[in-house]
Amino acid sequence: MKTLAKYHSALYLTTTPGSGNFVFADTTGFVGFNSGWTDLGQGGQFVSENYFDLAGLSMEDKTMFFDGMTTQEAGNMAFGGGAAGDSVVVYDIMTSVPFDATNIAVQAAILNVGLGFPGGRLDYEHVLYQRVRRHTLDTTNAAAFPLLVEDKQSGSLMPTASDRIYSYRYVFIVDISGTLSGMTIPGSRHLISASPREEPEFEHIMRLKRSYDLQQSQDVD
Repeated sequence: MKTLAKYHSALYLTTTPGSGNFVFADTTGFVGFNSGWTDLGQGGQFVSENYFDLAGLSMEDKTMFFDGMTTQEAGNMAFGGGAAGDSVVVYDIMTSVPFDATNIAVQAAILNVGLGFPGGRLDYEHVLYQRVRRHTLDTTNAAAFPLLVEDKQSGSLMPTASDRIYSYRYVFIVDISGTLSGMTIPGSRHLISASPREEPEFEHIMRLKRSYDLQQSQDVD
């Protein structure tokens, strides 16, 4: 069994209250913040992308069988300003085929349907792990620290012969009050526990073909 890890840096944002336009804040003195993040240009949507390189295992004709996947965080989430109802939704996703998070239709599928569900753009088997959490301010909680109010998890953990596992962290901000002035979201570690094993040749070849066809359809080199 192998344990693999990939990281997504902390996200530090600022906004002019009421504008609905969140941007990267000055990270001077905050080492590693905002590294690898992309502003999707939707006012409050950001994505960080990474991947696990399994090429060494795939060259040995091994299939990756997953024992488990999880997300770890060590820091605190904090809001600047804001009022009850202001929220941030954080998606931690690992897939065996890539998706284009800059595509508005894909963003809509993530937010409204969920990847791996009917209409969600990717098949169930290729969404290995998906965790969706919403943090929000309430009437009794100090504005600096939002409460976790929703935590949902899905994913197939299906074996794969792909030479990559794609790791995404997607953030969607809901500024209902128009009084938010900024936000800090802690960095995360995506962990995979897996066992590379050989399987019957025909099954392995068909798994390789399926992964290849889907990656080509996503226009990934």
